[in-house]
Amino acid sequence: MIPKFILLAMKGKPLPIHGDGSNVRSYLYCEDVAEAFEVILHKGEVGHVYNIGTKKERRVVDVAKEICQLFSLNPDTQIKFVENRPFNDQRYFLDDQKLKNLGWSERTSWEEGLRKTMDWYVKNPEWWGDVSGALLPHPKMLMVPGIERKFDGTDTGASAFSLSASDSRESHMVVPPPKNNPSTQKPSLKFLIYGKTGWIGGLLGKICEKQGIPYEYGRGRLQERSQLLADIQSVKPTHVFNAAGVTGRPNVDWCESHKPETIRTNVVGTLTLADVCRDHNLLMINYATGCIFEYDAAHPSRSGIGFKEEDTPNFTGSFYSKTKAMVEELLKEYDNVCTLRVRMPISSDLSNPRNFITKISRYDKVVDIPNSMTILDELLPISVEMAKRNLRGLWNFTNPGVVSHNEILEMYKKYIDPSFKWTNFTLEEQAKVIVAPRSNNEMDASKLKKEFPELLPIKESLIKYVFEPNKKAFSG
Repeated sequence: MIPKFILLAMKGKPLPIHGDGSNVRSYLYCEDVAEAFEVILHKGEVGHVYNIGTKKERRVVDVAKEICQLFSLNPDTQIKFVENRPFNDQRYFLDDQKLKNLGWSERTSWEEGLRKTMDWYVKNPEWWGDVSGALLPHPKMLMVPGIERKFDGTDTGASAFSLSASDSRESHMVVPPPKNNPSTQKPSLKFLIYGKTGWIGGLLGKICEKQGIPYEYGRGRLQERSQLLADIQSVKPTHVFNAAGVTGRPNVDWCESHKPETIRTNVVGTLTLADVCRDHNLLMINYATGCIFEYDAAHPSRSGIGFKEEDTPNFTGSFYSKTKAMVEELLKEYDNVCTLRVRMPISSDLSNPRNFITKISRYDKVVDIPNSMTILDELLPISVEMAKRNLRGLWNFTNPGVVSHNEILEMYKKYIDPSFKWTNFTLEEQAKVIVAPRSNNEMDASKLKKEFPELLPIKESLIKYVFEPNKKAFSG
């Protein structure tokens, strides 16, 4: 049970418990069991029986909760109670006093043994092959006629376990599929996503669920090569998405006083992931930034002349931008990387503090400068399609054209809040209240537009994907 729960927790999958989980069991660390065999071998009497056990018992549900805690998972959402298996004894209790009389005793505490076991499974994924069939709650129910399995191993929600039976619609027992079930065939796509707790990473997961694409979030830290290798060996992805990175809280000014931390993730981590992916012939979709350019004589504001993919970054005002430009240049040497330059991302979720519209609507004052921006509701699904097409290289990942801060706030006032007001100030005035300068530029999105002709200009995309849906929500 413990290895099964650990393997499921490693993948972020639900932990199925038969019945209500009140069954109690005795658990011994494997090294203590091995020592018991040794004691019996040297001190036991031929023909005698010795029980190897412990008087310390734990409920199955409590074990599951502790494993969730070790993996920083929420037991309330991760533990799923399923149909009880037949003849599931409430308790197994062994009196081990006869063994103890030979001089053996349990030496490893429950807490220490559980952590050691978890560490071993996390660090040694190569010691087993595909054991997915054994991770099902009822792996032997295949012999029951009339039951069809509906579990593909990818859903981590409450509906992850279900079945249909020709003679019963009341049961919620989980069963494995028959061997001729097409759903058991290896999926053509399997995404490994880094950045689970981030905005873009979370949205990618929702897109995968909507499109029915199997995916898992990476557990390893980007700068820890061994952890990335463990993720890839465990997940066996077809594509890797890197939406992890340090942008700073509450903004990029944080990076000015946390430079080593910024380098560790944005440079070392990204390069390590790209290198590991290359060793495994995996395409890495890397969400980067276009905030590495600023308007100049060759690309003046409101001229319609945008920076192209091959242009050299010219903005070094913030340490954050320096690290992103640095790693972008190095990633050009990796032919397995697709780098997407995101700018001032916007989504239809106007409550998200990372949303550019949410930010400027809460500022006391805003500068009025046109910029290229990324409407995530339109462009993130395109990034998934780019992975399917195995596109590589540098891409300006913005909607065509520019929109100014004032133009966005005018839309906000028109569609969301007619009473909204704001005040402008100059770049010089802004510089007095921020630590690092900000990037302002126009990106040339013609390469992306050529690949995806349906891509909307920035203002049209704002209305279609952000303001129109929210107008209905706010008016409703």
